[in-house]
Amino acid sequence: MLKDQFAKVLDEFADLIQEDIYLDDNNSASFMVDDDIIININYLEQSDTIVMFSPVGSLGENGDAGKKAEALLKLNDIGCDVTGRVTLMLDPEVDLILAADRQSALGITSKDELSAWIEVLVKAVRSTREYFAVHFPVEE
Repeated sequence: MLKDQFAKVLDEFADLIQEDIYLDDNNSASFMVDDDIIININYLEQSDTIVMFSPVGSLGENGDAGKKAEALLKLNDIGCDVTGRVTLMLDPEVDLILAADRQSALGITSKDELSAWIEVLVKAVRSTREYFAVHFPVEE
């Protein structure tokens, strides 16, 4: 029942941003924000939990990857102004930094609540990208 409720909220959100977004057969959905941030949503039926995540960028293969990993740990500190409640993690299979959050489906009952939650993730992705651009600039 909560899955159906969330699917309806997702549909209302899709109408709001004029995109075709829906849960597929794997209970997943993806869409872009401002042509630069991919938002992925997974609905976990067993726990009625919604997981939302977005790629932030790559650690890269240069010598400062260890410093970048240490910076990720610092950015994950509770109360960090950069990421808020969003968790940063590494996906070693694809060499990506991911920003992720999860909530009970009980907490997302309207398109406004979903929009606000997406905004939190988008802000964390942008803030983390900005942090890395300042502290680990790409040399050309």
